[in-house]
This record gives sequence, C-alpha cells and structure tokens, in this order.
Amino acid sequence: MTRLIASIAAMLLPIWVSSIGAQTAQEWPTYPIRQAPAALRPSIQHADLIVVAIQNATSAELTRELTAGGPGDAVQQCHLSATTLIHRIGREEGIAAGRTSARLRTPSNAPKPWAAPIVKQYADTKAASVDGFVVDLGERVGVMRPIAHRAICSPCHGPEEQLNARVRAELKDRYPKDQAVGFRDGDLRGWIWVELPK
Repeated sequence: MTRLIASIAAMLLPIWVSSIGAQTAQEWPTYPIRQAPAALRPSIQHADLIVVAIQNATSAELTRELTAGGPGDAVQQCHLSATTLIHRIGREEGIAAGRTSARLRTPSNAPKPWAAPIVKQYADTKAASVDGFVVDLGERVGVMRPIAHRAICSPCHGPEEQLNARVRAELKDRYPKDQAVGFRDGDLRGWIWVELPK
C-alpha cells in the first residue's frame, strides 16, 4: 500500500509542480520613474496627464461634498465620482486607469497583476519615499503614481476611532471588507495607475 501511494505521488508530483509554475506571475521590466528608459518617457508623460486629471477632478469633487454635506456625503460620492471619471477618461483616451492599494476599500480596486508586486513591496511606507514606477508590458506600458494621505482624506481614511458615526456606518454598509482606514498624514495610502499603448 505504501509503495502504491509513493508511485502515485511520484507520477503526480511533476504535474503539480508544473501547474504551480504556470500560475507564477509573469515578471515585467519595472523601473522607478526617474530611471525609466528614454523609449518609455512619452508614455509616462501621457500617463501623468491622466493621473493629474484624475487627482484634480477627485479632489474638487471631494472638497465640494465635504463642504456641502460633510464626510458622510463624501463617502457616498467619492467612489462613484472617481469611478465615473476614470471610465470616462478611459473611453476618451483609449486607456485603462484606476486606483489601488495594499489596504483596499473595495475588492474591485485590487491591483492589476503587473502592479501587485509594487503595491505589496511599498505597503505601509511614506509617500515621500516613492516617486512612481513604469512597467514595460510589451505593447503597453503601466505607470503608477503614489497617493499620499493628506488631512482632507482623514475624515474617511484616518484612524478608525476618529471617524464620525455616520462615516463608520456608511463604510460598514457600502464596504463591508474595508481596510482603507488608519492612515496618517504622509502615509502612502495607495496608487493611481494607468495602462496605455506604447
């Protein structure tokens, strides 16, 4: 019986090992923005324009909601506004873009496979220590820029004990798996990513 089990294990082991190898994430050439090859710089410049547009529109919407209705209204609108904006820019520019983090508010913002190693490596660091990254995906390019936690973010992303009751209730209702709290000024809260043709 022991020999039979050993024989079966010997036959199955190569299949099991090869299936693990097939599931390993592909590695793409990745560079800090400042060290990017010249061939990738036009894509970085294009991506940076998109990142700035996302940041400006999201910040304006957040400020408006915080002023008009406070943090509770901002929680309701922030994700919807950012998602709508990102989809609109994507259609207009023929690109993909989004926000991601090591501590997600919603699973739909999980990092793309090419971005996941960067997100993991720089989790729980200060935003000032990171400028951004460019990833050569072959016919496409991925660009990531950090999102620094600022005071304006704290009503919804700050230390959990400091969030007001309405925000806590909204987060529990809308994002039952929320991990995007507990940040302090200067923390790397997440990333804006853009994937575009080379």
